[in-house]
Amino acid sequence: CLSTHAGAGFAPFSHTRTMSDEGGRRPRRAASRAAERTFQKAAGTNLVPSAMHYVGYVEEDETPEMIMAKFAHLEQIQKEQEEAKKASAEAKAAAKAAAAADGEDGDVVMDDDDDKENDDENPDFDEEMLLKVFKQTSNFSLKSAIKDDLYGDDHMLDRLEGNAVGFYDSDNEGGADEFWSEILGAAKKKRRVGGPRVPREPRAPKPQKSHMITAYNSDNQMLMRKKKVIDPRELNILKLPAHPIPESWGKVIQPYRPPSEIEAEKLALPDCEQHVMDIVKNCEKLTELGTNFLAVHANPPWAIDDSPDKGSITVEMVAKIPFHKLAPYGFVFMWVEKENLSAVCDAMMDQKFVYVENMTWVQMMPNNTIAGARARYLRRSHRTMLMFRRDVRQFPEAKEVELRHQRTADVTLDVLQTSSTGRRVVPQHVYKAMETLLPEAYKAGYKGRLLELWSEPGAEARRSGWTLVTDGNGEGKK
Repeated sequence: CLSTHAGAGFAPFSHTRTMSDEGGRRPRRAASRAAERTFQKAAGTNLVPSAMHYVGYVEEDETPEMIMAKFAHLEQIQKEQEEAKKASAEAKAAAKAAAAADGEDGDVVMDDDDDKENDDENPDFDEEMLLKVFKQTSNFSLKSAIKDDLYGDDHMLDRLEGNAVGFYDSDNEGGADEFWSEILGAAKKKRRVGGPRVPREPRAPKPQKSHMITAYNSDNQMLMRKKKVIDPRELNILKLPAHPIPESWGKVIQPYRPPSEIEAEKLALPDCEQHVMDIVKNCEKLTELGTNFLAVHANPPWAIDDSPDKGSITVEMVAKIPFHKLAPYGFVFMWVEKENLSAVCDAMMDQKFVYVENMTWVQMMPNNTIAGARARYLRRSHRTMLMFRRDVRQFPEAKEVELRHQRTADVTLDVLQTSSTGRRVVPQHVYKAMETLLPEAYKAGYKGRLLELWSEPGAEARRSGWTLVTDGNGEGKK
């Protein structure tokens, strides 16, 4: 005989049942029956959270303009509430004045302590006011908020839709075999006795109907694992941001212009110098161009097999260039390949330049796929530009250079273009990033403090504020 206390949520009963009483099934557990009765009672009550708890929640597809409109609604509600308080205060003052004129008792006139107590009992945002704010500023309903992956679960959604009854599966639906298989695992299959096993035909792949997702619930600080159903017929809505579209979404294509018009515009750019010389043989003469550059941009044609713009320049040749004289307190931006990345860092360290950052150019094809040029080990799909700075520990004057950090992205996705010499054209975003990082490098009307080595010849490489040096030995693509 088994008996439990009714006040704890269990109904008293007295009967000893065996598995034979239910046709071979084990008896239902008391906890399962009690949980079912609890949810049957909850089905008739409203146990869903109040909408006031979702004030301020923002959907992922809401734009900044929509969020600012919510603040405007909130200010309007606050203004209406202040006007209502002001009118109430004026009415109370008038009632006090009338009571004082009539000589009535203090029961009619409210003192300051009573006003303070009423203010405490009526805060600026009570539940009614918060519900009003939610109704006027939220773009989603309470049902959609609960159904969301991060802020709700299926249990609460069932309560909201009135399906709480039967939420816990009864033991009668599964039986003892199902219960013990969950605890001890699936039973081992018996070995087949007979002839050789006939191989089955491969099953046709089926479209994925659902997948498991794991989301973090910040309310209870727990990870929730749920099954998300995939509807292949569901529309996938993609909302583009307002104009101008940021570079993270896409690139703005300018209208077509004749090449002659672009060349004329480049030639007319002011404050740009172009020189032709043998950079490796006459590297010491580079100081005649200036010794106070803030940035030196080097794009040497490396002598590396399978390089798209293979040349004859080695790390030993680059190490002879007096970067420490050209930019004594500035930066060196150098394009490298994966084969010589470490060697270039060592060569720059010998001239007291330390590595600080890098920029990656992911090379794209015209059909918006990532390029895959040949290489010895792995295909080439990107280029890396290393950024070196004069060691401020040994040269404190380098700290005086004004920098603007994190104003541009350090990764750019741009299509591969070929210059007149057959080399890969450096994206314009790279030049913009260098000029943004060093705002003092160029001022209109004056010679810039930006130097480029192994520049492209002609008008295509011209840019205001830059001193361009083209290799005079005809170094190009081989």
